[in-house]
Amino acid sequence: MKKYDAQSIRNVCLLSHGGVGKTTLVEAACFASGATKKQGKVDDGSSIFDTRADEKDRKMTISMALGAIEWKDTKINLLDTPGFLDLLGDAKAALQVVESALVLVDATAGIQVGTELVSNLVNDSDVARIFFVNGMNKENANFDRVVDELKETFGTSVAPLQLPIGTGNSFKGVVNLLSQEAFEYADGSGKGKKIDIPSELADTVASARSALMEAIAESDEELMEKYFEEGELSEEEMNQGLAKGAAAGLVFPLLCGSASLNAGTDLLLDALVTICPSADQRPTVRIEEGGEVKKVSPKEVGTNTAFVFKTISEEHVGELNIVRVFNGSVSNSGDCQNITQNVSERIGNISFMLGNQRIETTEIPTGDIGGLLKLKDTHTNNTLSDKGASISIAKIPFDEPLVKLAISAKNKGDDDKIAAGLKKLQEEDPTFSYNYHSDIRQSILSTMGDHHTEIILDNLKRRFKIEVEREKPKISYRETVTKPVKYVEYTHKKQTGGAGQYARVFIDLEPTDRGEGYEFIDKIVGGVIDQPLRPSVDKGIKAKMIEGIVAGYPIVDVRVSLVDGKTHPVDSKDVAFQIAGREVFKKAFEMASPILLEPIVDMTVTVPEEYMGDVMGDLSSRRGKIGGMDAKGKFQVINAKVPEAEVQNYSQTLRSLTQGRGLYTKSFSHYDPVPHEVTQKVVEESNAQKEEG
Repeated sequence: MKKYDAQSIRNVCLLSHGGVGKTTLVEAACFASGATKKQGKVDDGSSIFDTRADEKDRKMTISMALGAIEWKDTKINLLDTPGFLDLLGDAKAALQVVESALVLVDATAGIQVGTELVSNLVNDSDVARIFFVNGMNKENANFDRVVDELKETFGTSVAPLQLPIGTGNSFKGVVNLLSQEAFEYADGSGKGKKIDIPSELADTVASARSALMEAIAESDEELMEKYFEEGELSEEEMNQGLAKGAAAGLVFPLLCGSASLNAGTDLLLDALVTICPSADQRPTVRIEEGGEVKKVSPKEVGTNTAFVFKTISEEHVGELNIVRVFNGSVSNSGDCQNITQNVSERIGNISFMLGNQRIETTEIPTGDIGGLLKLKDTHTNNTLSDKGASISIAKIPFDEPLVKLAISAKNKGDDDKIAAGLKKLQEEDPTFSYNYHSDIRQSILSTMGDHHTEIILDNLKRRFKIEVEREKPKISYRETVTKPVKYVEYTHKKQTGGAGQYARVFIDLEPTDRGEGYEFIDKIVGGVIDQPLRPSVDKGIKAKMIEGIVAGYPIVDVRVSLVDGKTHPVDSKDVAFQIAGREVFKKAFEMASPILLEPIVDMTVTVPEEYMGDVMGDLSSRRGKIGGMDAKGKFQVINAKVPEAEVQNYSQTLRSLTQGRGLYTKSFSHYDPVPHEVTQKVVEESNAQKEEG
């Protein structure tokens, strides 16, 4: 594959609801362009993009793949992303490095949940948007209805460039409104045969072309003036207007076809070349400098700067990091600096990607995308640049994981293997996390959803031969006090069985403001407790705070003042005052009206307007406090603070309440007192676990 300059490169990611045919369309494009000798299929496992064992089993894309093809002296990098809702992290990653998003819409189902969700992601990105109505050969395909839905949702900016010739079993081709030509697809090559426009479509074509011309003219003042004066625009002028309008987000070109029949693929590739912004037309790049995220021109990021947006582990090969070069180039001529990790890396094997095939090269130029093999310490969200560079590309804003599961090794001795295996998987998929939580004594796997959980655990078993036991995760409660107590005393004496122990301490205990933590104040005067022994009291208190007193959860937000005490000239020692500190704190804590605190999360729930009442009612029933609502197109965004204990499996509930059309995010907010009836239940469960233990 020859070297292309940025002006001749198009970077496009494919987005859609799951099962609409993104991978099939990429396969069709590869075959039509001559990059592959046959069109692979997802269903029979012959796709060169869905090659992982779990992708073949599930017949779905799980991990982003890159297809680099050549079409009419232009290089097109196609990024095939997963459509399943739990796996939208790859879509976010792709949108950070492309200039265009190709959104596929099903010709029978029309706008689906995933269509709406990925469109919201596109709204937040500075990329052009093109629609492709796929599956025109399917039974019950209805192009007009889908176009009407899209216009109703996205406005009159949706501009059909084509009309289908027939639908369902009678579908045989498309009419290009720009050139006023019709093409028939009969041999699966992806290259249409020119035919006469069917007579029954003549009036429809004329009307649709006039509407398209008007929509293009409205997006540009010069074209509008010419259109008013002459009543006509040339094909070249229409293409120029489409390119300008698409780049500015004023026009959303729409095409149609059938990926499975490889029909309309050539016209789609033509549109990507003529309409989509080139790699050198990218207006801004998000960078991090001095802890601040901002947008700058790509030329301001420093020479030879590349961003790793996907890490893939290939069996028998090693890790492959897929990078987008924003300025300069990446070559195998020497070392570079991983700015994110502050380590040096030697660039060796470089390649362009065509699914699971690698096309070796010596350089990835400005604006291009390629793979770097076997880097030591580089993974997703890392920036590579020249030594001494300080600007890094801003990290992909992945959402916080939503679903938590406590896991443990099924076989003894595998606990360390779980952590090692998940760390390896996390390098490929940074949208999940795995941590041991000492306060609840559980190892927690946090994912984007139930299906995401199954994929991860399946890979852990398949690739690392590790099986896990599953448990419901405990809630990370906290304990504190609500009133002050003064001059609480405890004396520790041990006079039998060896050396004696003696410590007498008096403390004051009081609550602090939420979030202030723990404070120890030494108020001893006159030396009643020797100075070296006073920190031992603090040490004993801290140990007891970790264990908890009410229900075994860590204690927070208290201030302890050591006010008095007594020592023995022989028997007073560190261990005695640690024990005294533990016991006097326990005694004072129980006298200070202790309570439990529970974690409260900030929730942002995005739902179609018709489901808003049901969702708000459900959140209120979960002890949630609604903070406000905002309109976002046809959606309502509900902001609420809800106890974490009430929304552990909220994804299932929201899916049920909104017919799968709801979306939510959550993040920790603060701790609040637990209601009395809930406290009793938590304490009873804690006591039962202690008895079992």
